[in-house]
Amino acid sequence: MRCVMARVLPVPAPASTRTGPVSASATVRCCTSSPPSRSLCVAVAGDGILVLYSGHMSRSPLTLAALAASALPGLEVTSVAMHTAGTTGDYDSAVVADGQNRHFIIRVPNSPTAYRHLEEELKSLSALSAGIRTRLPFQVPSEAGRVEFSGTAALIYTYIPGVLIDIADLNRDSPTTASLGRALAALHTLPTGFVDDYGLPHEHPEVVRERSRTIIVRAEKTRLAPRALLDRWLAAIDDDGLWEFEPTVVHGELDDQAVLIEADEVSGVLNWGGLRISDPALDFSWLMHSAVLQAVDAVFDAYGSARGEGALKSLRRRATLYAELQVAKWLLHGVDSEDAKITEDAKHMLQDLADLVDGNYRLLLTDPIFEAERPTADAGPGTPDDFRAERGTDSTEHSGDRSDSAEQPKEPIVVTEPIEIVIEEETDEVVVAEVIEDDAEAPDAGDRAETDADETDGDDSHRAAANEENATIVEDDAPESPATRA
Repeated sequence: MRCVMARVLPVPAPASTRTGPVSASATVRCCTSSPPSRSLCVAVAGDGILVLYSGHMSRSPLTLAALAASALPGLEVTSVAMHTAGTTGDYDSAVVADGQNRHFIIRVPNSPTAYRHLEEELKSLSALSAGIRTRLPFQVPSEAGRVEFSGTAALIYTYIPGVLIDIADLNRDSPTTASLGRALAALHTLPTGFVDDYGLPHEHPEVVRERSRTIIVRAEKTRLAPRALLDRWLAAIDDDGLWEFEPTVVHGELDDQAVLIEADEVSGVLNWGGLRISDPALDFSWLMHSAVLQAVDAVFDAYGSARGEGALKSLRRRATLYAELQVAKWLLHGVDSEDAKITEDAKHMLQDLADLVDGNYRLLLTDPIFEAERPTADAGPGTPDDFRAERGTDSTEHSGDRSDSAEQPKEPIVVTEPIEIVIEEETDEVVVAEVIEDDAEAPDAGDRAETDADETDGDDSHRAAANEENATIVEDDAPESPATRA
């Protein structure tokens, strides 16, 4: 039997007796059998001996401290406390310290699924060698030991100081926001070879795209997702340009339970079970629709400065899509488990999401998101604004510009001396106009008109008819003359 002496900081509420919870200054002695299927913990306080627990493993911090001492020979535990950073209820966790001020995290999985995931995380941590870690501006935990018991295992990690990031505290001017962007950039620029060497997943763009499509199709079959959202997601899936990205090393399971902050900087990242090569947008999805837009902008600004602006072309749109598909996955979980409460909750979340993205330019998936990409009045040729200028406006201020635009399409058609031909055409029209204008102002114009009316002179009648034909022709051409002369 192995026993551990520990100072409790603090004892959880269930660990209490007739005289109340054990104080922080109490000394606790926990013993575990070998194999450690049973435990006994007693606390020695100023007013006597208090029995805390006797029976099967309680997974209290005291029991976890005893397991840590079993896994690390020579460890003399001086304090133990509950540890919540990076936990989702799948594990029992505690932080223990010894007399040398060393700290360790001990985690015990609560299910076979959690145990398998813990094994995957250990494989990922092994892949992150010392050389790879030197490229990262934050700490990554390492395995310190393990102990098997009752068909599972207790795993001990090195401790990383810091507190969990609070998304609500992020803003555009926060140092934490910029630090987060730089941390993600450093992760995504790691060489990919070590991931392949350890046999970790390597996902190409089409794999990520089809996985997302499958989620959308399944959500559509439930008939519980808003049609507007389904159309929005499918349009993004069908946008080929959106999926032209270079896969990078990604954390894969990043969220607010995996990022530690100390002194306004990212001090550590936990939960590495999803390490792989895939779409870097996956590591941003937890921020979209959670942090304020200004904070998200700042994260992408810092990330873009570290990696180059080209990396942001479609990254943000895919990150937004992945964030929204998390709600769809929550709906599918409720349907698959036949949990009416979860299903109803997911329906409300999807409707709220549909209302949020409706008409919101900043949250579009298939159109430009960044303000710099929005077309402006000074847009170059080929843009919608340029097209409208060629079509003309009511303003006469730029009539000369519109005339130039109208003449440009003619130039490729005229192969030989286009300028001379245009001048000749204008000259002919002007000459015709002058001749008719002189005829119209001739002194005998009234006589010829009277002669034509009385039909007394056949020759004069013939010439008048000819002049009328010419006048008719000029009247038809009259509307074009100002444009041509201009």
